[in-house]
Order: sequence, then C-alpha cells, then structure tokens
Amino acid sequence: MAMGCLGFAAAICGGDLIIKDYVKENVAERSRKNLVGNKVILTKYFNKGAMLGAMADNPELLKGMTVFGVGSLAGAWMMVAGKRGHSLQKLGLSMMLGGAGSNAYERLKSGKVTDYIRFNVGTEKFRNVIYNVGDLAVFAGTLLLLLGEGLSRDC
Repeated sequence: MAMGCLGFAAAICGGDLIIKDYVKENVAERSRKNLVGNKVILTKYFNKGAMLGAMADNPELLKGMTVFGVGSLAGAWMMVAGKRGHSLQKLGLSMMLGGAGSNAYERLKSGKVTDYIRFNVGTEKFRNVIYNVGDLAVFAGTLLLLLGEGLSRDC
C-alpha cells in the first residue's frame, strides 16, 4: 500500500507539472475557456505568493517555508508508511505530498506557481480564486488525513 501511495503522489506531482506546462504554452493569461459547461473555467495566473497571494512580498522566506513544508509532509508520510492500516492517512499524506511537491518545484524553479482552474459556483469570492491540481490534491489530502485521524483507534 505504501509504495502505491508514493506512486500516486508522484503521479499527482508529475501530472500537475504537465498541465502547468501546457497552460503556460497554450493559454493566454487571465483568459477564460469553459471546460464543464460554465462551471469549470480554464485560465492562467502566475501566483508569486502562497495561498491567495500571501507572502508574495517575501519570496525567499516563502521558498524556505515551502521546503520546510514539503520536508515535513515527507517525514509524516514516512512515519505512517510503515504502519499497518492507516490507509486514509497514507492516501491523504500522499495526495498532500504530490500536490505540495508540484507547487514547490515550480516555486523554487521560477519563483511563482501557475494556477489554472476556476470554479464558477458559490460566492463571488470563491469564483475568483484560481487553483491548480496540486492545490486541490493538498486540500483533498488534508480532508482524508483528518478523516483518517478521526477514525483511527490509535491514541
């Protein structure tokens, strides 16, 4: 199970980087292309900060925090990987590691992260946030990790 989850993390990371390369080459910045009716929109935005542009004014600190965060996720994954069971935690950490790895690679390489998905649902504030697959994997992985921790019988 653990090696399969690590492969899943690599697939998320690699897949997101491939999509980001496609978007950088083929999509105009701030353009709008409907993908699923009018509910999912393909666009291109370069985020120089963390979530919602946080820390864009301190890129070196952000890079350091990014490396620390990915290292912490890798350490947490290794701690859980050898344990029997804990499937939700392993899967959640793998998703988080893959998504964070993709964003970290791009941030360290170019100082910015390519975001390309908007959801045209919910509040106006939510509709204006632009994501990438890595962000979505981190979010979904966090939910799985928390669910797994909540269901875990270990103390």
